[in-house]
Amino acid sequence: MSLTDIVYRTDEAGLEPLLRSIDRAGDYCTHGRSFYPMPLISVDEVGVLSFPVPEAQIRALVAVAERAPYGRGSETRVDTSVRNSWQLDAARVHVGGGAWPGTRSQILEAAARGLGCPPDRLEAHLYKLLVYEPGGFFAAHRDTEKIDGMVATLSVSLPTPGTGGALAVRHRGRETVIDMNAAEPSELAYAAFYADCEHETQPVREGHRLSLVFNLRVRPGDDPAAVRPPDHAERVAAIAERLGGLGGDAGGDKLVWLLEHEYTQAGLSFDTLKNADAAVARALGQAAARADCAIHAAIVQIRRRGGARVEDDYIDSWNVTDYDAADLEMDDEFDADQWLDGWASPDGGRPAFERIPLLPGELLPHGALDGADPDEQRLREATGNEGVTLERTYRRAALVVWPRARTLDVMISAGTARAVAWVTGEHERRDAGSGDRTEKLVARLIDVWPADDDGPSARASRLSDFWPDRGPRPEELARCGMLRLLVAVGDASLGVRFLRRVVLADYSGRENEDLPAAFGLVGPHSTAELLPELSKRHFADLPEDVLELQRRVDDLESADPAWRGAVQAALRTTLQAAAAAVEARAASRARAWIFDPRPLEGRFVRTLFGMAWRHGLIEEAEAAGEAIGRHPKAVSPDRALPAALRDLYREPGLAAAPAYVGLWRTAAGALLARSSTPPAGPRDWSIAADLSCDCELCRRLRSFCEDPGTRQARFPLREDLRAHLDNVIREHRLDLDHETERQGDLPVLVCTKNRASHERRDAEYREDVSWMQSLLDSVPRRAAVEICPAEGTRLRQAVAAAPVR
Repeated sequence: MSLTDIVYRTDEAGLEPLLRSIDRAGDYCTHGRSFYPMPLISVDEVGVLSFPVPEAQIRALVAVAERAPYGRGSETRVDTSVRNSWQLDAARVHVGGGAWPGTRSQILEAAARGLGCPPDRLEAHLYKLLVYEPGGFFAAHRDTEKIDGMVATLSVSLPTPGTGGALAVRHRGRETVIDMNAAEPSELAYAAFYADCEHETQPVREGHRLSLVFNLRVRPGDDPAAVRPPDHAERVAAIAERLGGLGGDAGGDKLVWLLEHEYTQAGLSFDTLKNADAAVARALGQAAARADCAIHAAIVQIRRRGGARVEDDYIDSWNVTDYDAADLEMDDEFDADQWLDGWASPDGGRPAFERIPLLPGELLPHGALDGADPDEQRLREATGNEGVTLERTYRRAALVVWPRARTLDVMISAGTARAVAWVTGEHERRDAGSGDRTEKLVARLIDVWPADDDGPSARASRLSDFWPDRGPRPEELARCGMLRLLVAVGDASLGVRFLRRVVLADYSGRENEDLPAAFGLVGPHSTAELLPELSKRHFADLPEDVLELQRRVDDLESADPAWRGAVQAALRTTLQAAAAAVEARAASRARAWIFDPRPLEGRFVRTLFGMAWRHGLIEEAEAAGEAIGRHPKAVSPDRALPAALRDLYREPGLAAAPAYVGLWRTAAGALLARSSTPPAGPRDWSIAADLSCDCELCRRLRSFCEDPGTRQARFPLREDLRAHLDNVIREHRLDLDHETERQGDLPVLVCTKNRASHERRDAEYREDVSWMQSLLDSVPRRAAVEICPAEGTRLRQAVAAAPVR
């Protein structure tokens, strides 16, 4: 499938022909044959091999060998229709003798020259001894990277009579067919090819073929490129000149040059680049250094999702197990994504850039992905309104270059959190005297900081009850990281800019851990301006978070009276906003249940009024308390208020304050209205049943519920009617236990009345009495005299009337 929607870079400057003109060291495969001093080869359970290997020893090898498997995806399979050969692991094969080091060195040097690898760093590690009998073959496949740093495979044929069994190697439309037969006693035939090349062993026509297979690895060295091509001084200078135009109108900030060979994410490094790729990397790296550009290697990931069909028929089945994704076509593409990850630096490092978008107009060379086959294909079953989905992922390695001065812009394209992490790393790695550069990066990051796409954080807060907490959003993590970075940099003016431009607009409460230190950085005078403004903007939607922030900032208070003034100003705004918020929440309840906010918790009330008392904001606290009294549902009066009052009572002098008295009376009134006397027990078995459905079956159920003397009823019903009654019972929370008996032809729904409502009310009453006692322990007093004698008397009577259990 072709990636026809890829937008390549407009190459008016001629970068592509320059890079294509880089001389290529070596080729995708190399081969040869010669007469060498032969090695001494012994195999466990067989002994020392003779050359040419006689038929009897070949039969002995097959007797102790195992069928050679092949890999398909993450699976390893044995299937002689795909691979028909025998193998012995390297641990059972011993290659040595006095002549072997010299013979091995000659073959390895020839392979290095042919592949364009550094001869002094190319290592060969024995992998298998393979035995092909007449008719033996291995269908077209690619090798996996079996050891770290593996770049190629080396196959050495031992002297064995036979014909056929040629090795065919293919790469980017080219094919090399190699005769691997070696018949004379001292003749060895070898072939080396890069691991990403498709290759196959054609059928052996007569006799046998024995091969030693080696994994070739380039040992890391000081030279970041695996190949040292001829001097390209003029080309490097021309490339450097053209790199100076990156980030202009020709495309995005990056040049992404797709490599010819394939590399896994784990195996990608500048040390393991193969022939042409290594030559281009060296020249491009030199040019990047001249143009003050950064260069890295990375994996290009391209993902496409769309509908799945077989020829002209769409797949609308929910079961996709009958289909192979490779046989399907994609239609109505509805999702496309492309990015870079798996980063590698020339020095061998692994930068933590993570996922950076691949933007339109950054790829070269043109058409490099035409006809590309997907590396992964998956079918997803239909879900909801979405039909069967086909997902295809393409992966290609690339060299990525961008101007160092644009690194921050590249990181911002990956998200603000990524950019903050990069600038933080730059700050931690800074040399002496480089603080000015960090400050410039921070200043630019503030200038380009994007607005919160989700709008005011309050919207997410209001709806938080309807979704589980999925953790902080990326933009919240970015703000928190930036606050920590600002404190580390220590520039108060940058801190004020960020707080005013970003935090005041997009505060969500997640920043509370890091904001106190940021306010400490900007000082009390700026805090006195910013903290009240934050409270004014966000208290209505995030009351608990705003108050918690003020409590944390209050902990910063020192002997400096300016800090006390800053916290006092913010708290005054919060108390004024609290009264307005209570009114707004009451109105919201009346308008739309979906935005019905949760009642404020007792901890909120305790913190708010405790701080108000300590800061002398008596009038403001009283106004907030009066608002709570007018709208008791804003703060749960029977639970949250008693809990808060129990702790506030310990504040010296607070128990006589008007605000405290008002809150205490609200709590006492709510509890007495419901539980001044014990609830009456049930007189009979009648159940209130105001059912919304009036079908014949529900009328029968209602009659049963209202019957005071009948406790159990049996309803013989088919499945759909049983399900209907089950839903009605659950929806109306009827005091009924119900289960199905399956004894006869028609199952019976057995409904038995219980005392669940009475038990719930009884538990509520016992808890109410406990909170009444708590209110008696925290009754408002002045000079040991109760301020609310009437309510106190009624509470004592209600507690005394509670039955002893």
